[in-house]
Amino acid sequence: MSMQWNLNNFTKIAFTKLIQPFGEDLNDVVKITKAFGFAANVYSGLFRNESQEPYINHAMKVALILSDELKVRDVDTICAAILHDAIDKGKDVNEIVEELKLNFGESVYDTIRSLTEPTTNEENREKLLVNYFDNISKGPKMPRFIKIADRLDNARFLKNDRKKEKALRYKEETQKYILPLAEKTDDTMALKLSIALYEIK
Repeated sequence: MSMQWNLNNFTKIAFTKLIQPFGEDLNDVVKITKAFGFAANVYSGLFRNESQEPYINHAMKVALILSDELKVRDVDTICAAILHDAIDKGKDVNEIVEELKLNFGESVYDTIRSLTEPTTNEENREKLLVNYFDNISKGPKMPRFIKIADRLDNARFLKNDRKKEKALRYKEETQKYILPLAEKTDDTMALKLSIALYEIK
């Protein structure tokens, strides 16, 4: 069955760059390739914030922040980064959950599950987000790194967003919840995130 993946040139370059540091271990390369293929299917037809950028590129950028900028060499962390929005963006959640467990193991699945944001509305958003970020803050390091990288890439993307109100709201939320998490987790990540947030004006 052929899939209509919407990939652009960046997607292909990013994939090549991502597997490069793992080249000596064929099992790692296979696992990352499998994560990339799975993500390309799940995110197929999706774009970032009304732009023409395929959504898969966000997933690849999050993984590259970890691999390229922070030199993370744990293959499960990289796979979870590529797949961090799979449950949230997937059409059939139950099927995706089963496939994630089957193909990538409980560790990767647990990380993705812990990163999946709760469904909120205006009334309960604050309470649910406090809970959500508190759980990530108290949890293992792998989900924390991915969540910070996720927000860092989104902040970099929003710098040029024409919807200033939305971008500033995201900036405020990130400063409130993620910056303290970044400061607790990794100084380099905290600095990069501070710079990206400063550039949203």
